[in-house]
Amino acid sequence: MNFQIQALKDEFLEQIDEIEQASFSHPWSMDAYKKEIENQVAHYLVLTNDGTVCAYGGYWQIFAEGHITNIAVKKEFRKQGLGTELVKELIKDAKNNGITAMTLEVRASNEPAIKLYEKMGFASAGVRPKYYPDGEDAVIMWLEEI
Repeated sequence: MNFQIQALKDEFLEQIDEIEQASFSHPWSMDAYKKEIENQVAHYLVLTNDGTVCAYGGYWQIFAEGHITNIAVKKEFRKQGLGTELVKELIKDAKNNGITAMTLEVRASNEPAIKLYEKMGFASAGVRPKYYPDGEDAVIMWLEEI
């Protein structure tokens, strides 16, 4: 396969919306992603294969910290290392933008994501009780030094 990493563009929004709707119980809207393209602090990357969006993710830059907002891999491309590659690229991009640490929240029940983040050097730093609209807790994770 011929994978490419590129910045989020309008042309990817419909495919991202499909992945978002299939991946999350409380997905972001396509309009939210449109706004992220214009958001000065938002940095989003898309992993494509011959024009097909396979994965996407992004972070907000808040001074020297990066806050990962969303990461998703299209169902048929999961368990192929694309999530790992995308997180590596997000960290690389963040470092190039002067970010020295990154954080995120992840559903406490999302063991595959937690394992991925741990593999990338993130460590649990606490819990946000009832963080998600359905009442599930979020695990707060930090990558203290990138």
